[in-house]
Amino acid sequence: MSPGFLNGVVAPQLHDSFMDLMDLWKEKMRLGKGRPFSTKVDIYDTALEAIWAAVFGNAETATITREQVNLLASMDGIETPSTEDEAVDFPRAPAPPAFDAILRLTDNLEHVVKSPFPRLAGRVLRWAPSINKLIKLKDEVITAQISKAEKRMAEIKGVSNKISNAVDHLLRRESMAAERQKRPPQYHSKVMIAELLGLLIAGHDTTSTTLLWAMKLLSKSQDVQQRLRSELRSAFVVANSEGRVPNAHEIATTQSHYLDACLEEILRCSQTAVVASRTSTTDAVILGHVVPKGTRIMMCGNGGGILMPSYKVDDKLRSKSYHNADGGKVGVWDTEGMTEFKPDRWLVQDTATGFQIFDSTAGPHLLFGAGPRSCFGRRLAYLELRLAIVLVVWSFELQPVPERYASWEAMEQLTHSPVQSYVKLAEA
Repeated sequence: MSPGFLNGVVAPQLHDSFMDLMDLWKEKMRLGKGRPFSTKVDIYDTALEAIWAAVFGNAETATITREQVNLLASMDGIETPSTEDEAVDFPRAPAPPAFDAILRLTDNLEHVVKSPFPRLAGRVLRWAPSINKLIKLKDEVITAQISKAEKRMAEIKGVSNKISNAVDHLLRRESMAAERQKRPPQYHSKVMIAELLGLLIAGHDTTSTTLLWAMKLLSKSQDVQQRLRSELRSAFVVANSEGRVPNAHEIATTQSHYLDACLEEILRCSQTAVVASRTSTTDAVILGHVVPKGTRIMMCGNGGGILMPSYKVDDKLRSKSYHNADGGKVGVWDTEGMTEFKPDRWLVQDTATGFQIFDSTAGPHLLFGAGPRSCFGRRLAYLELRLAIVLVVWSFELQPVPERYASWEAMEQLTHSPVQSYVKLAEA
């Protein structure tokens, strides 16, 4: 996905979805009278809506978050706990069937991934009538969206600057590939359906989990949160002077070194995808160890050099490509406080101006992998996270939550997810 497509087409769709979340939390803050509440369902729903809008377009998005806003806005009050530190629960609007199918398929995919025999588990799961029903609904929904996109493509005659979502973009690329290969385009192939489903699941599950961790990190680190809010007010001068939130274009294109540092540190500390795996396609030698072709290699994103000190490795054991990467090596973190949430670790002194600037190579993290098999949706993930964090910090003060709602315990699902994610909000 090119920056032009993401910033011009996808960003406004994502912005609309996250603005619905801001409205929802304002209603919860009003009804709950500032009491803490869980963010899990809200963030899962909004993240799915955001990626759904990016893939299929806003007109095709069944906005459960907006329905939830309307439900709560119609209420004068709800029953609240007797103490201000006790969390409050809110009534919930029903989810659209298509959203429910994607969410439940994601949950079931978790069981397959965690199984010691994933292929067998996947085959067994497909035989379950409830899963078959979800798969059928998923295929029907995606096929219908492809058909609508096919019709739009015919109307705009494939003109790129009229494409407004990812499915149109994919169909245009398939049309161009078919023309080059002198074959009919295969818009409704299993590969196309699988790729769109992959975009929905990957873009929803990883982003929502990272945002859950972000709420916890920013609620705990009040100094970071306050500085970030101050930096945002300075960066988005026009929005601040006009008393409004920054729009999608402003957030996507305005440079803020401290914002970039915060996003990178959230990714490093959240460890949303703890382990990456690759299969070697040829015999190789890694740090002096022979790795035969076909070996599954597991790479831990929370290991040496990232959240704990690096392992000592003799430079003689390193590859020629490492030694030839003069000036292109990623930095090394200071071993003191490696597990702490410190966005400043990503800022370096610019010798020309004397200002602190963001340096993406200041140190390592492995959340998106690396090389030619790195995460396809990396740019989209950064954009989603950027929009969400700016809007949340601009709109709310994330106050410290009571200790019983501030556990850092995690559970391994498709992602490394927090067991608890609560916020206690005040207007910023």
